Amino acid sequence: MKGGRLMLAVAALAVGVASVPALNWAGGTLAAVLGLPVGGNARLAWDLVWLLLSVMAAVWLPARWSPLWPRALALCLAALLMGGLCWAAWRLGGDFPRWFVAALLMGVPVAAGAGWVLARRGLRTA
Repeated sequence: MKGGRLMLAVAALAVGVASVPALNWAGGTLAAVLGLPVGGNARLAWDLVWLLLSVMAAVWLPARWSPLWPRALALCLAALLMGGLCWAAWRLGGDFPRWFVAALLMGVPVAAGAGWVLARRGLRTA
């Protein structure tokens, strides 16, 4: 029975990881459908919102649905996402406006925390 729970934990983690590019792709597609211009501050803000939503979903999924180690999986995924985004901000920070980089570095931990809180709240009411 533990093998089935392990597979569900791995699946929850995989879906969490996959939600980051999937939600960012959805945001880009929706921007094109809505006719938002490519480039500029408005589009950067739009993309930032979708990135933060994807981080929140990536943390929420394993924290809410993993039957094994939900806290550890969610926190490790959040740490990996934050580390990757810090690296990207360091490497590509000069290519983006400072407000975007600052919002990214401050927003990702907040989004990850929101995903965690939503998952924990859902478990208490279930």
